[in-house]
Amino acid sequence: MFDSHPLALGATPKQVYIDGIPQLKSPFSVQKPKDLQKAPKVPNFDKEAEDAIKYEGLPPLLTEKNRLTGDVLFKNIKNVYMPVRSKIDHSRLFSVVFGGEKAPPSVLVQKGRITCMGWCAQEEVMARTENVTIIDLEGGALSPGLVSFGAPLGMEEIQQEESTNDGTVIDPLTKETPNILDDGEGGVVRAVDGLAFLGRDTL
Repeated sequence: MFDSHPLALGATPKQVYIDGIPQLKSPFSVQKPKDLQKAPKVPNFDKEAEDAIKYEGLPPLLTEKNRLTGDVLFKNIKNVYMPVRSKIDHSRLFSVVFGGEKAPPSVLVQKGRITCMGWCAQEEVMARTENVTIIDLEGGALSPGLVSFGAPLGMEEIQQEESTNDGTVIDPLTKETPNILDDGEGGVVRAVDGLAFLGRDTL
């Protein structure tokens, strides 16, 4: 007995029964909206399942299809997070009704800058006639690129998995340097020798 659909986010039992006996003496529940009483909409993951089998669980992250170039129109978007000075500004976009039909909000990005945000009717017409990539976010959000830093960046894939990194760096001051380094005595190991961009962890 749940206060919303059992598969809905935040579903909480109103009462627990064992052998027909209620276990909670003073149960408390919150009245939740009707939308949460229905089963949540599940995306179609058929393509992802096929790719997982095709690439043994590691499909390529950067392909020609998702390598965005030129102008991009993001459709059906709810939230936009933009850097403003030293903070992140949050803008929530709402659909508008035009001509009796509901028009979802969109964001047009030209040459790396947002030129339209909200109801971009003319821009959508332009996107269909010109070379503009159209992406339907299905109610998603747009945010600045995430930035990371640290010594292991670009040097390993999984920090806790030894097979995905170069292991411990040899210290020529405390142990002998292997001949394979071809540096004679006191060889120096440089990080740039193992640096690799476009790895799964980096992307």
